Amino acid sequence: MEEEARARIEHVEVLDPIQKLRQIQEELQKVNEESQKEISAIVHKFMKDRNEMYKKRNMIISKIPCFWFTAFMHNSTLQNLLKEEDREIFCYLESMNVEDFTDPRRGYYIAFNFRTNPIFHNRILTKTISFLGDGILRSIGTTIDWKAGRGPSDAGNDANRRPLPFDSFFSWFSSPEEDEMEVEKDLVAEIIKEEIWPNPIHGLLSIDVDQKDEDEDEDGGGNH
Repeated sequence: MEEEARARIEHVEVLDPIQKLRQIQEELQKVNEESQKEISAIVHKFMKDRNEMYKKRNMIISKIPCFWFTAFMHNSTLQNLLKEEDREIFCYLESMNVEDFTDPRRGYYIAFNFRTNPIFHNRILTKTISFLGDGILRSIGTTIDWKAGRGPSDAGNDANRRPLPFDSFFSWFSSPEEDEMEVEKDLVAEIIKEEIWPNPIHGLLSIDVDQKDEDEDEDGGGNH
């Protein structure tokens, strides 16, 4: 009897802390849920304010001829992908947008918005980057609908529905074969999102500063 009583007492002694622990965990869960809601609200407000600024910036950029071509050409990596022939297409680029998914951890998309042009029918070219986990992402782009005579020529193929050759920047928009869509990295998308989009005039300003320094050196040298 004594052993049974002792066992009941020990059971109660163990059960009581477990019940309290369960209660604490439930309270922690509520706190975590509330904090996540508040964090999401702050992030949403920040993204909304930032997107408004991006819209204003795009309006200003649209008044600068071939701005994005110039910005891309001042990136040491992207300039190797750009050809002089790409300039004509870029000069019809009205605006560019980079936007995260509702959950930024899942991916983002890049959109090039074009004015009506004599080169292709598309008004928007997009590239969607989806994070699949384990360092793998899916990269899906737009097929360019070329106008007659403007797509790459290749006898026996419908040139107006094919992407530009791989030595052109715009070949990047074309989705690869199904089994090649899942990759570890899309370098062009990463550069656009992390370097070009946040501050497209960074490279241009550095060029202006260097030129200004050179002009001042020349002026100073002439005074001696």
